[in-house]
Amino acid sequence: MKSEKTKKYKERTPKRRRISNAGYLVTLLLAFETIGIGLIVFPRSTESITEKRELKEFPELTADSYFSGEFTEGVSEWFSDTVPFRDDLTNMSTSLRELRGFRQDGIRLHNVGQVQTSDPEITLPESKPDPVPEQTTAPQTSAALSESEKTSEPAQTERTEITTSAPKENEPEEINPDDSVTITNNGIAVVGIRALMLYGGSFSVGERYAEVINKYKEALGSDVNVYSMIIPTSCEFYSPPSVAAYCASQLDNINHVYGILDNDVVAVDAYTALSSHTNEDIYLRTDHHWAPLGAYYAAQAFAKAAGVPFSDISEYEQRVVHDYVGTMYGYSGDIVLKNNPEDFVYYVPMNVNYTTTYYDYILQDGKIAGAYDPYEGNFFIKYGDGNGMAYCTFMGGDAKIVKVSSDAGTGRKLAIFKDSYGNALPGYLMGSFDEIYVIDMRYFTHNAVEFLTENGVTDVLFANNAFHAATASTVTYYDNFLTQSDWGYWNN
Repeated sequence: MKSEKTKKYKERTPKRRRISNAGYLVTLLLAFETIGIGLIVFPRSTESITEKRELKEFPELTADSYFSGEFTEGVSEWFSDTVPFRDDLTNMSTSLRELRGFRQDGIRLHNVGQVQTSDPEITLPESKPDPVPEQTTAPQTSAALSESEKTSEPAQTERTEITTSAPKENEPEEINPDDSVTITNNGIAVVGIRALMLYGGSFSVGERYAEVINKYKEALGSDVNVYSMIIPTSCEFYSPPSVAAYCASQLDNINHVYGILDNDVVAVDAYTALSSHTNEDIYLRTDHHWAPLGAYYAAQAFAKAAGVPFSDISEYEQRVVHDYVGTMYGYSGDIVLKNNPEDFVYYVPMNVNYTTTYYDYILQDGKIAGAYDPYEGNFFIKYGDGNGMAYCTFMGGDAKIVKVSSDAGTGRKLAIFKDSYGNALPGYLMGSFDEIYVIDMRYFTHNAVEFLTENGVTDVLFANNAFHAATASTVTYYDNFLTQSDWGYWNN
């Protein structure tokens, strides 16, 4: 009897397996068909808020692009980059990865020691902000200076080494010699609900950075004041000992650069200004930038060094973008940052009249291909709550030259050569300089000396974060500006 049941079971088993395999195959095919139909039917994504970038556009079909293979390659890149619901799928994947990971003492490290080869900083793309009227008709501040004070030269102080009352612990003895320092070069640490870029640094590149600034002073002469402001990033102040062990000292690197600057180049001590306010929201938790409040304290230090008037924070209107999640979520994919948004708080001057003129570049494949006609617009761009592009509040991005004209009446004109950290500075200096020219280190098509001379610039500030002051490409950009020919994209 037992052998009869066994025989019948063995006869039925292959049949069951065939049915099971067929069912599995049908299910798999249906899943792929559903996904395939979804990729075709649902609208393609055009922008990734998580990654802070515009997605690939469908390529233009030409005879050359078709026969060279560029068109089909472009279609493939467009198809894979513009997956429907891209950000939603990314967030779902991030949540699943979090289930497999772990945190020790509330800390998680991402890509520590992994060297990136991409551009040293992501260029924030133009977004779709809600326009807001610009404040241009407020009364002149009552704290106006006398004519002699308005035209004073920058305060000259003896060059001293920056010190801090709260030295970091467990700093490595040697500086990473690698020149390709990028935002995620050394990795990212998420400490509690704050993301930190781990810093490598480079003394050798810092020396070249100082030397190129010295070149500007030599080329511009005694009539133009030149300043260097190296801006520390958040990991310098908020890294616990277990994370600080992965970071070089930004203070050491800053002091090294400042020690090489010529005596007639003014070193602006943003480090001390920021370290005195670390209990305030001077850096963003979910973004690699500082917060606008941090920029205020640094601008105050610069104004003191330059000998120009400076308005108290009480003379600004505070505005807030709620539920902000910045770039560090896109870099790290850490769900803790996504689940703990922050307020993006910025400050709009109330007691100064100003106008903002934009000279936008035309970009093709990330390279400058021309320029649009100049136009007037708002310096401060309004973004809605939850918009991950809120740092673009200042001028809407980087690929442009911006001119701010005000009624400061100081007789001084400032040019700021900057990375994206510098975007937050001009708003605090509109009452300090009659004109401010904002120039990104990656987008400038003129000979620097000719441009500054023709526009009567009296003060030049190099405002870059500690990463860029230790990045070889930064030096190359600034060095090229001194020798390149004018492309003609300027009409003042």
